[in-house]
Amino acid sequence: MGDGQKLNCLKCPAFCCRMAGYVSVSRADIRRLAAFLGLTVREFEARHIVKINRKREKLIKAGYDTCQFLGQDRRCTVYPARPKDCRGYYCWEAEDTTVFEFAQFFHINPARLRKLEGEEH
Repeated sequence: MGDGQKLNCLKCPAFCCRMAGYVSVSRADIRRLAAFLGLTVREFEARHIVKINRKREKLIKAGYDTCQFLGQDRRCTVYPARPKDCRGYYCWEAEDTTVFEFAQFFHINPARLRKLEGEEH
């Protein structure tokens, strides 16, 4: 939602991977991620499934935790094999606009932000 304006994700500190939210993985996601990481499905699940919810969905990111696959450079370390949840997520289309608003705010040039703050007083 937001204002429909796209953001430059490379300028964002990866709020989508750090803020509240869950990333569930399907069997296909698990197989793709395991192959990408050179693991068996069983090894992948033992190392990377952090929670199984009430619906029996397997999660690789739970709650307020930062995604385990977010690199120091704020990029996804498994991007080519990322789960379906991640492939389809765009903060500007999410019902909850919190991530979009944080990202949009983060994109404001500090000089422009000071000017906007001055206009409010």
